[in-house]
Amino acid sequence: MKIEVSAPGKLVLLGEYAVLFGAPAMVMAVNRRARVELAPSESDRWTLIAPDLAPRPLELDVGPGGGARWIDDELGSERFALVERLLRELDRAGVVEIGQLAPAVAILDTREFFISRGDSRCKLGLGSSAALTVALASALAIWAGDGRMPDADARWLQTLVDLHRGMQGGLGSGIDVAASVLGGAIRFRLDEASSVAVAQPVALPADLQALFFWTGRSASTSGFLERLEARRLARPLSVDRVISRLGELSKAGIDALEAGGSFAFLDVVDGFWDALEALGREIEMPILSQEHRRLRRLAVESGVRYKPSGAGGGDLGIAFAIDSDRLQEMAVRAEAQGFAALDLEMDPRGFTVS
Repeated sequence: MKIEVSAPGKLVLLGEYAVLFGAPAMVMAVNRRARVELAPSESDRWTLIAPDLAPRPLELDVGPGGGARWIDDELGSERFALVERLLRELDRAGVVEIGQLAPAVAILDTREFFISRGDSRCKLGLGSSAALTVALASALAIWAGDGRMPDADARWLQTLVDLHRGMQGGLGSGIDVAASVLGGAIRFRLDEASSVAVAQPVALPADLQALFFWTGRSASTSGFLERLEARRLARPLSVDRVISRLGELSKAGIDALEAGGSFAFLDVVDGFWDALEALGREIEMPILSQEHRRLRRLAVESGVRYKPSGAGGGDLGIAFAIDSDRLQEMAVRAEAQGFAALDLEMDPRGFTVS
C-alpha cells in the first residue's frame, strides 16, 4: 500500500494573540501544501526523504513509545525534531502505537512553503509545521489501520490540535492546524479553558480583496509567544488590557465579515494595527517590525488597509481593500521597494488522501 496525504498552509486574517485567550479569530487555508508519501520499506528500518531539509535519505529505527534512533544521529536529530516529537505525541496520546508499525519509506515535501531570495531560500510564515503535522499524522493513522482516512471532523481536529500544542510545549492556539484539517475560511476559537477548539466555516464577502506580502525576513512565532507569557506573568493587568482590546476588535471584525460588512471590517483592521502596536510596547517585542511599518505606509499611500498575518516581527502581511486597482497600486509600490507580493489564494480543501 502506498499513501499520499497533503494539507494546506494558512494565513491568519484577524485575531492574532487574542485567540490564545478565548477570542474568535479568522484563518484561511492557502494553496501551498505539505505533502507526505508512505510506501513499504524494503528493510526493517524507516527511511525519511525530505528534499528541502536533508541532502540525502536518512534511516531510523522506531521503538516503543515513538522513540527514534537515527542512523545518522546528528543530521536526523537536527533536521527532523518535529518528526521525533510527533512520533512521541502520537504514541503518548494512543492515536498510533508507533513501535508496532511496519517500517515505511516516508517522503516529506514542504518545498511550497519556501521562497527564493537570491542564492538563499527562506521559509514563509504559512504554518508549514502544522500542515506537515496534519499530513504526517493522518498518513500514519492510515498506515496503522485498515487504510481508511480519518474523518475531517471535530474529534480529529481536536486530536491534532492537542498533538501540535503538545509538540510546542503547550504554546499556540491550534488555529493553523484547523486550517490544514478543514480548508477554506474558518472562524476559530478556544473554550474558556483554552483547550477545546471550535471551528466553523465562513463565507468571506465577495467584494473583499486581499493581497499578501512577504516582508523578506522570517520570524519565530514561539519566541513571541514565550515573551508574551513571561510579560503577562510580570504585568498581568496591563498586558491583559491590551489582549482584551484585541479580542473585542477581532470579534467585531469577524462579525462584520460574516454579515458581509467589508467596510466595517476594514475599519477594524486599522484598530487592530493600533492594538498590536500597544501589545508590542507591553511585551517589548517588535510585533510591528520596520518591514511591516514600511508596508503599512505604502498601504496608506495606496488607499488600502494593512496588518501583519501571524505573530508579526516579519514573515507575512496582508493588504485589504474593496478596490482591486488600489491593491495593485500597492503591489507596484511594494515590489519597487524590494517586497514580494505572493501568488496566494484560498484553498477550499483541507487535508486530502490518495
